[in-house]
Amino acid sequence: MARECFPRVFPDSRRRDHERRGGVQPACFVFALCLLLMFAAEGFCDVAPGDLIDGTNWDKIQGLLPEPTLRYVKEGKLHIRIDEPDYDPAEQLPDFVLEAMKMNIGKYELDEDDWIVEKETGKRAERILGHPFPVVDPKDPKAASKIIYNTKYWGYVQGNFRMAFTQHFLNPTGYLRGVEAVGVNMYMDGNPKAMALPNPDKVLKYQIFRATSPYDISGTAVLTWRYRDPTEEDNTFAYVPAIRRVRRMTPGNRSDAQMGSDMASDDAGMYDGKVTAMEWKLLRSEEVLVPFVRKDTDLIIENEDGEWETSENVAEVLYGFEKEGWQGVPWAPLNVFWTKRPAYVVEVHPKDPYYNYGTQYIWVDMENWAPLHKIINDRADAFWKLSFHAELNYESRDKKVKISTAGNQIVVDERSNRSTISLPATRKNIWTFYADVDRDTFSLAGFQKYCK
Repeated sequence: MARECFPRVFPDSRRRDHERRGGVQPACFVFALCLLLMFAAEGFCDVAPGDLIDGTNWDKIQGLLPEPTLRYVKEGKLHIRIDEPDYDPAEQLPDFVLEAMKMNIGKYELDEDDWIVEKETGKRAERILGHPFPVVDPKDPKAASKIIYNTKYWGYVQGNFRMAFTQHFLNPTGYLRGVEAVGVNMYMDGNPKAMALPNPDKVLKYQIFRATSPYDISGTAVLTWRYRDPTEEDNTFAYVPAIRRVRRMTPGNRSDAQMGSDMASDDAGMYDGKVTAMEWKLLRSEEVLVPFVRKDTDLIIENEDGEWETSENVAEVLYGFEKEGWQGVPWAPLNVFWTKRPAYVVEVHPKDPYYNYGTQYIWVDMENWAPLHKIINDRADAFWKLSFHAELNYESRDKKVKISTAGNQIVVDERSNRSTISLPATRKNIWTFYADVDRDTFSLAGFQKYCK
């Protein structure tokens, strides 16, 4: 039987008590030394840069990965290379976010509907710059909801963006099918540009996705309006190429697989639904291994319109199905490295009795609020899917513009024995951050024009 990992981090109260006593006392020192010698004989349950973890030494990372992901390492189907980035991910955020995190301490609270309100007035917040809850008390009964709101604003602070992306659908033997799409997002909160815009409809974000290949789904598009009001459902519309018309969709299918993939709408960014649609519970904090695409930051370049674009030299991930002779799972990212990050673990339960998923678990970075891993159970609470993403952080040449984002997202469906890899920016697919987006694009007329 594999041994349990020794706890890696003292709870804050124990750490403060330890420091107040002036360190380890003599009797404690003897006990600690015995423990040290005992674990030295076995090998610490920890890793260091340069370690390569596979099926022969998987127990070194026991407790550092969600169990379903760890199982692939144990079986030798996923290899983990340990390293550290050359920068601090906690600092790889726009300057206005770092400043807002200081200003927002204690400024906001959640009401009985789990909606963000100004703590001083009790009124629902209309404009929020940066992350609304930079400090979260684990004892707060609403701590988990606040953590998830911070992950939402981790996306909003990136500003409006235009995208082109690719999805690979894989089966156990390799490549099955691919989808290419384009889209545009407009956030009405979280970043300076949004703060200056009138928002009479009280929309939180606008979003369009349009498939460009293969031919059988090419031209199909979805428009979403997400409202601030927790009682107001999303407005969702679909453009159907066969009839060249826009049709309204039910917002209740966000747990259904999209475009033949293994990802539901709500799986994007680990959770892309409304916070108020779920019940949230903070389970614990722990260290977890997270893949990074590269050790340094990737370059973004300002274009003539003052927008920021990824470059044609953006780092790309190599996957198992692309490497001849690879014996592991086809979705395995081969050229990333994994590093430990402090994370919250949040338990999620849907309020909708018809939601396809049962209990979910989401890991969120404690320092920059990036969503990291997700485990999905079915409605009978049996394991169904796992998901994680590799971090990729961007920086301008003068280091004044910083963007923290995902370099991919992988979803593995163990029921169907399939997986989906979503590729954001690549050498082919350029992403534009802080984009100049026309809000009329998200009207019904603008949406139909965009789709044509």
